[in-house]
Formats: sequence, C-alpha cells, structure tokens
Amino acid sequence: MAKPHVREFLDTFVRPLVAGGELHIGPPIPMPDLERWAGELDDASVELVAVDDARTLVLSTLVCRTPSLVLAEDELYLAAGLHNALFLVHPRADRWSVTDRQRRRIIDSALAMVSQPLTRDRTRVMARHALLHNLFHVSRSDVTVSWWTGHARFQGQRPPSRLTAWKGVRRVREEVTLVGFDELLAVPDTAPVIATLLRRTPLTQLLDSHPGAPPLHWEDAVFLLRDHELARAIAYRLVPDASPREVTAGPARLAAAFEQMLERAPDERDVRAVAAFLVHIAALFCLGELHLREPAAKSPLISTVLSAEAAGQRPRGLATLFALPGALALVDARVAVPPGVLDMKPLAARWKVHRAQTAEMLSDAVIDALAARLRRHLRPDLPRDPAEVIALPTQ
Repeated sequence: MAKPHVREFLDTFVRPLVAGGELHIGPPIPMPDLERWAGELDDASVELVAVDDARTLVLSTLVCRTPSLVLAEDELYLAAGLHNALFLVHPRADRWSVTDRQRRRIIDSALAMVSQPLTRDRTRVMARHALLHNLFHVSRSDVTVSWWTGHARFQGQRPPSRLTAWKGVRRVREEVTLVGFDELLAVPDTAPVIATLLRRTPLTQLLDSHPGAPPLHWEDAVFLLRDHELARAIAYRLVPDASPREVTAGPARLAAAFEQMLERAPDERDVRAVAAFLVHIAALFCLGELHLREPAAKSPLISTVLSAEAAGQRPRGLATLFALPGALALVDARVAVPPGVLDMKPLAARWKVHRAQTAEMLSDAVIDALAARLRRHLRPDLPRDPAEVIALPTQ
C-alpha cells in the first residue's frame, strides 16, 4: 500500500484549516510519517501555494504589508499535532478499536508534535496565527435523521441520500447539532495538547480567545504589545461593536491572565506593558461613548457589566479590568492614563465619568487591594536627592 504524501495532508486538512471548509480527519499521523512529510514539502508546491495564499489573506486584515510566507517544518508539526488531537474526539475512533494505551500514545505523540520552540520573530508569529486562526471555531455538525419507522444519528458526517429521500411521504426530519470548541478540544484528552499548541501562537490567543481556552501566559505574549501595528490590531479586535457583555468578554480574559501574572515574578517592564495596554482598552470603552448627548451621563457599559444584579455573572478579570486605572493612579500615575486622553476634552470627560462610576460600583476597597498587588512589581522612579547622587564613597 502506497504511503500517503504530504500533498494529501496539505490539501485535505491544512488548507481548509486556514481557509475554512471541511477538515478530513484520518488515522493518527505517526512521527516517522511526519518526518518523511517534512522532506516532501519541496515536492508539494501547488498545495503549499494554496495554503500560503490563504494565510496571506488572513493577515491582510491585521497588517498593512503582509510578510512573505512559506509553510515551514515547525508549522507542519503544529498542524499534525492538531490533527491527532481531533482524531481522539472523532466519532470513528471507538470503532477503530483504539485502546487506552493507544490513546495515551497518540496524546504523547501529539504533544511532541506541538512542542515546537517558542518564537518572537514577527513573521513566524504571524505565520503561526494565520495557520491556527480558526482553532477556536473548529466545530462538528451532528445530524439526527428521523423517519416514520426509526431514526439515526450521524456525527460529523452527511446522512446517506437513501435516508433523506421522499421527505414528505416518509415524514423525514433532520436536526443539526453543532459541537463546538468546548466539547472537541477542551476535553481531558485534548486539553494538554491544545494548551501546549496555544503557547506557540500567542497572537491567536490575544486576537480571538475563547472562554473555554487555557489561560494566556502574558510572559509569552507581552512582546506583541511592543509592536505598534499588532498591538493596535489586537486592541480593536478586542472591542467589537456588540453588546456590553460581548465587548468586555475578551478584555476581561486578558485581565484575568494579568491577575495570574501578578502572582508570579514577572519582569517589571512586562507588568508595565500589560497594564498600559489594559488601560488603553479602558480608553477605547470611553471612546465608544462619545456619541452620548450628555457628556456627564453615566456609562451604559459600566452600568450593565458592573451592576449589582450582574455581580454573580461577572467573568473573572472584569473587576480588575475596570479597577486598574484607579489602582495605577495610586501606584504610578504615569501609566494610569493613556497618552493624549486628557488632551481631548470630550474623551477626558468620559474618562472622568468612567473612573468615578467604577469607584462607586466596585468600591475603593477593590481598587486599593489591586494597588497593593501592583506595588510589589512597580517601582516609581522618584527623584533622588542631589547630595545622594554626588556623594563620594568613603575610603
């Protein structure tokens, strides 16, 4: 039997993973086959061009000039690891008599495939995001077909035409159930693989996180905030034109990751960068309310998400997100307000309203507690006594 060529994998799995469409999940890919595929990439130019063209289209909405992309060996390994993770939740896996020991081997193999070196190279980071940008949107359609004498369920497969024919006569009904990220890739078997995979593509986590996704490690992603173009794209993607809860969902997850970051021993510059970014998000909330007729009117956004009625439904990190500017004002005022906000009178007025309303709805105790945590990491550069500067050491 002829061994599968990398062209088949690129055409049936990698390209639809990037461009959208049906993913073909076959048997688990063994490591020897993957190593052979890496050497066959030069012989799959047509399929590679299709994949890279699709990735370029994805990046065209993020940056002005998309870099030249060529699918590299590490990206092939990442895609293969995701394929094997999806095999574990494939409906046919049980039919193929996969034992517990074999499942453990598949998991270990998938972990080895996605455990590629971390990278901070701008092109490589964007290339990995373009490859995996649909990760949180991978889904499976399960169809239940019922007719006058029985019913059948097809998981991730189209029902045969013989069962759906003569719908009126046989009283055929089709019910489609969508199985999303939580049930496919956040289950115990696949969660370790996906957590490792996501650490290799931090841009994907910042642009399009998911409530069921593993928490972001800011130490892996903070370098992206120092790229002005990417940081701007991330900020605007995080604040969509949607309902208040949808607007704050993504920023709240990043603020929750910031809370976890403060429990570790991060570099002070990284803490400042993340704090400044989250404060910038708070300014975007104000910018979105400049259309209000009364400049001093209370924020509808804050009234909705921080109301007492919604206290039990607040996502983790939401209180930190809104309390952060006030806490930073107590620790280091230079980071408490984004540059230029106070120079625009309408925006400055909304900023003042937001800060007062936040203090009222969260209480000063929440802000003071966050300030105490920040003081452990931020050291304001206070002016030194001139006598101390010029003092000579004693002999």
